[in-house]
Amino acid sequence: MNDERKHTRAGSLFGGVALIAVGTLFLLDEIGIADFGHVIRSYWPLFVVGVGVMRLIDGEIWDGLWLLAVGGWMQLVTLGMFGLTWGSSWPLLLIILGAGMVARALFAAVRPRREEQGHESR
Repeated sequence: MNDERKHTRAGSLFGGVALIAVGTLFLLDEIGIADFGHVIRSYWPLFVVGVGVMRLIDGEIWDGLWLLAVGGWMQLVTLGMFGLTWGSSWPLLLIILGAGMVARALFAAVRPRREEQGHESR
């Protein structure tokens, strides 16, 4: 239970710091000190990546990895890197999601064997 508290605190800490940073950017934009409109339009998928990082910190490995992969894909498309567009790159998203499903199934198949081996040695 102690580990659960540490993970929850770490995720809440990261989330709180992220909200403070985003709120500060919006405030500076609203009062005219800085113009973050372009930054927000260009880097909004990093919010999805940030949620993925929070999920990883909270110990939700697969949820975090999915969000990181999807957020990374959205960021690449938003910036137009490698010539990717929303229309041309959706098959890449299917490949990423399919690879994640395969990896999860393989790890699930290996995990019970490791637990059985651990019980046999005791």
